[in-house]
Amino acid sequence: MQALSALLQLTDLHDPFRNAPENLHAAQLQAVRERFAQRRQQIRILDKRASEAGVTEVKSMSDAVPLLFADAVYKSYPDSFIEQGKWRHLTAWLQTLTTRKIDGLDYGTIADLDDWINALRANGHYVMSSSGTSGKQSFIYQSEADRELGWRLLSQGIRWAASGMRDPSRRYPVFLLTPSSGSYTGTERMAKFAEAIAMPGDIHYMSDVPQSAAHTTRMARMRRAIADGTARPSEIEALQNESRERSERVQADFRQFIDQLLERRHEPMFIMGMMGMLYQIVATARQRGIPDADFHPDTIISIGGGKKGANLPEDFQQQCERFFNFNATNFNDGYGMGEVSGFCPWFHEAKAWTVPPWLVPLVLDSTGEQLLNPADGKGIVEGRLAMIDLLADGRWGGVISGDKVTMEFGHGIDGVRTPIIRDVVRYKDLPGGDDKLSCAGTIDAYVRGEIADMTEARAAG
Repeated sequence: MQALSALLQLTDLHDPFRNAPENLHAAQLQAVRERFAQRRQQIRILDKRASEAGVTEVKSMSDAVPLLFADAVYKSYPDSFIEQGKWRHLTAWLQTLTTRKIDGLDYGTIADLDDWINALRANGHYVMSSSGTSGKQSFIYQSEADRELGWRLLSQGIRWAASGMRDPSRRYPVFLLTPSSGSYTGTERMAKFAEAIAMPGDIHYMSDVPQSAAHTTRMARMRRAIADGTARPSEIEALQNESRERSERVQADFRQFIDQLLERRHEPMFIMGMMGMLYQIVATARQRGIPDADFHPDTIISIGGGKKGANLPEDFQQQCERFFNFNATNFNDGYGMGEVSGFCPWFHEAKAWTVPPWLVPLVLDSTGEQLLNPADGKGIVEGRLAMIDLLADGRWGGVISGDKVTMEFGHGIDGVRTPIIRDVVRYKDLPGGDDKLSCAGTIDAYVRGEIADMTEARAAG
C-alpha cells in the first residue's frame, strides 16, 4: 500500500499542508483504492454495500460515493438496546462497524451506558460518544492506534495554526472549556494535549461533573416519552431534579473557573474549548468592566465549533475575536467531526480551514449522491461535505456529514497544497431545516440485517 503509506508519513511532519504531494488528487485516489480493498475484507457492512452498488474497485472518486456512511449510521442502533439494557445487542451493533473483534466484556457488571463504554475501554475498545444534542448519541469506535494518533494530530494542528505554540518547550497554565472526564470525542484529546503543555499542577477544567452518556440518553428518552404522552409525573420529576442538580454543580464550577481565569489574565495561558463557551468568558469579563485585549499577548486560544444550540448573539464570534485579539500568533479555530482523525486547522493567510492530506474531501450534492469535486483538481464548489479518513484504523473512514461547505481546491495560497474550507453551515440550520440523505436508509438496513443475523446465530449457538 505504497500511496497510503506515503500519505500517512505526513503525520510526522510539522507542516503536512505544504509538504503534501504536488499530485495530491492522484495520490489520494490510489490511497483510497488501497484502503477500500483492505477494509471491505474486515467490515461486512462495507462489503455488502460495495456489492450492492457494484463497486469492486475505486477507479475514480465517484466510485467511492456509494461507499460512504452517513453520520447517522453511528447512531443507528435501536433505542430499545439501551432502554432495555441489551448490552450484548448493542455490542453486536457496534461490531458491524469495526475492524476489530470485540470480546471479553462481563455483561453482568453493566448497569447503564456509562458502564458499557467503560467495559469496552477496559478491553481495548475506545468507544467515544457524541454530545447527543440531536437527541441520540453516536458511538465511534477507536482502536489504540486511533486514540494515540488523535492526540498527536491535535498537537500538530494547533501548533501549525498558532505560531506562538511552536516552541515545544514552553509551558502554560491551561484552561479547558470541557469537563474533566467523560466519553465525548474531544474530551480525552484535549486532556492529553493539556498534560503535554501545562505547568505542573496547572490544568483547570470548567467542571468536575463528569460527562455522562447514560444521563444524556435518559434525557432523550424522557423527551420522547413526554412527546408521546407515556411519561409518568414521578419519572419526569426525578429526572428534572437530577438534571437541575447536575446543572447547578456545573454552573457553580464554571463560575469558579471563569473567576480564576480572569484573575490570571495578565499571565500567558492556553485556553481551549468551544467558541460558545469562550463567549461566556467574554460576557462575564465585560460585566466586570474588563476591556478588549486586556489578556496577556502571549495567551493562546484554540477553539472549535459554533453555537451548539446555545442562545447567543449573532456576532458572538466577532466579540470573542475582538476581546482576545485573535491573530496568526495566538489563535486556532479547528473544524472537524468525531468520525474522522484529527481536524482541519485555521489557515490564517487564507482565512479558511485547511484539510490535512490524509482526509480526502468529497463535496456532494445535498442528497449525497453526486460528486461535485472539480475534475481537474482546481476550483470552488459548494455542497455537502463528505470525507474519507485514510488514517482510520478501527473502522471504515468514509463518512457523509450534515454540513454544507464552500470548498476551494488547488488554490496555491502561501504554498499550501491541500484544499481549504471557506464556509460551513449545517443543512438543518438552513431555511426549511431539511437534511435528507438518500444513502442513510440503505446503510441502516444493512446494519439492522447484520444485527439480526448475529442475534440469531448467538441464539442458535
